[in-house]
Amino acid sequence: MTADLLHTWTTARIDEQCREHWVAYDSAKTAWYTEYFHNDSHRHPLKAWSAKNIACALPPRWEELADLVPTGRHSQHLSGKSSQLLALALLGASARLDPTLRWLWEAFSPLQPAKAKRPRGIFEVEVGKDVLNETTGRRTSVDYLVTDPGVVICIECKWCEEGLGKCSCASRPGCDPATGACYAVMRDERPALWATAAERFGLPALSEGQPCPLSPVYQAVRNAAAAMNLRPDGGIGVFGLIYDADNPYFAGCGEWPGWVAVLARALPDVHSDLRFRAVSWQDLMPVLVLDDAARAWAHEKHGLG
Repeated sequence: MTADLLHTWTTARIDEQCREHWVAYDSAKTAWYTEYFHNDSHRHPLKAWSAKNIACALPPRWEELADLVPTGRHSQHLSGKSSQLLALALLGASARLDPTLRWLWEAFSPLQPAKAKRPRGIFEVEVGKDVLNETTGRRTSVDYLVTDPGVVICIECKWCEEGLGKCSCASRPGCDPATGACYAVMRDERPALWATAAERFGLPALSEGQPCPLSPVYQAVRNAAAAMNLRPDGGIGVFGLIYDADNPYFAGCGEWPGWVAVLARALPDVHSDLRFRAVSWQDLMPVLVLDDAARAWAHEKHGLG
C-alpha cells in the first residue's frame, strides 16, 4: 500500500464504508450480552449487558486479575463489550499460567526469541512524558506492554470498538481534522508522532484545508512511536493489534480493506527497529494458555473458542 493510498482513506471515507455494517454488528453484540446476563445475579442493576462489578465481569476463580488494573479502568469496563476486560481476562490468565509468554511470541511470530525467562507484561501503561515529548495534554497509554531485553511489544486490544482511536481535535473549539485544523498541542507539541507518521507510515505533512493525515491512524501511530522509543538498545519495537475478526472496521467492509490489512501493508518488515503484528481473538484462542473455567467463560460470554 502506497502512502498516497493510505492517505486517501480519511475518517469520513472509512465510516462511509463501515458504519452501517458496524451499527448492525454492535447491535448484535448488545443483544448477545443482554441475553448472556439475562436473569443472572451478576448483571448490573441498570445496564442489561454489563456486570455489576469487576469480579463478576471476569472468569470464575480469576477475580484476582482485577488487581492488575487497579486504576485506569475504562468507563465502560463492566460492559460485555469491553475490550479492556476481555484482554485482562484472557491475556492476564494466560500470563499467570505460562509466564514465559511463549504463547504471545507464537501469536506474533515471526519474532526473535525472548531473552528473558519471564518477559514482563503490564496492563494500561501510561508512557513517561519524555518518551514522546507529551509534556502537556493526555499521554499515550498502552493496553498491554510487554518488555524483554531484546524487544518491547505495545499491544492495542480491540473488540467492539468503532475502529481505531482518533485524535481529540474534532471535540476542540475551532478544530476540525477534516480540514486540517488541528488542536495547537497536537500540531505543535507532538513532534515524535508527526515524525513517525511521515517516516514509518509514509504520510504527508499537515496541509491547511486538507484532511489531517494523522487523525484516522492516530492510535496506530502512537503505539508504533511508543514501541520504537521504548525498545531496548539494539532491540526491536513491536506494535501489536488484537481484534475481533467480525468487526468490519478491522476485518474490512466494502471497499475498505480493514485496519489489519492497511497497517500490515503500511508497516512491512523493512525496518530493523519496528514490527507490526496482528491477530484476531478468534485465532489467538487456540494459542492462549487457559484453564477450563477461563476457556468456558470465553466461549459462553464472548463466543470465542
